[in-house]
Amino acid sequence: MAKLLSASAIARYHRDGFYFPVRVLSSDETAECRRRLETHEAEHGGALRRELRHKTHLLFTWLDRLVRHPRILDAVEDILGPNLLCWSSSFFIKEASDPAFVSWHQDA
Repeated sequence: MAKLLSASAIARYHRDGFYFPVRVLSSDETAECRRRLETHEAEHGGALRRELRHKTHLLFTWLDRLVRHPRILDAVEDILGPNLLCWSSSFFIKEASDPAFVSWHQDA
């Protein structure tokens, strides 16, 4: 029995290979995560360096707690089943004024 996602949401995932949006955090929780990142950036002289943007749950204790958030785990477990492992986490940050091209996927 699903913990968070509806049967139709799970079916859409299996049909399309993705499902969104999954509302698992409150606006207060998301604001707190953003505040923590921005505090770190302010204390360390600017944007999070590229080498610190991967496996971030190993660097920040608040992100370690986030990847273990019960509602996030419930949603993922509805799709993948129990016994989950967070192998990686990363920040995908592109500031509004950054002129760099960023593509989620680009064929060669």
